[in-house]
Amino acid sequence: MSLKNGKPNPLDYFEMRRVDYACPHFKYTTLDKYNPSNVRSIDEWIRKNLNYRYYIGQGIALDKTNTIVYTTRIGFESEKELSFFTIACPLI
Repeated sequence: MSLKNGKPNPLDYFEMRRVDYACPHFKYTTLDKYNPSNVRSIDEWIRKNLNYRYYIGQGIALDKTNTIVYTTRIGFESEKELSFFTIACPLI
């Protein structure tokens, strides 16, 4: 259960919830800019409101002028959590 519901999560206890690498089976969304302070805020929101494993990291993409830009890549193990994140997170 999420932290806001008052029940501990075993993945949090063993520090296995946020993964350090982009897993191929995760479902991803991309934010336009990479900002480390924003990443910390998003990480805190995910820890409080969601349950399963996730990934937050830096990615690269091409903009409209074919210039390489750094983006924030956020992935979730569960598609339901990705949907809830894109609808409910006030930080994006």
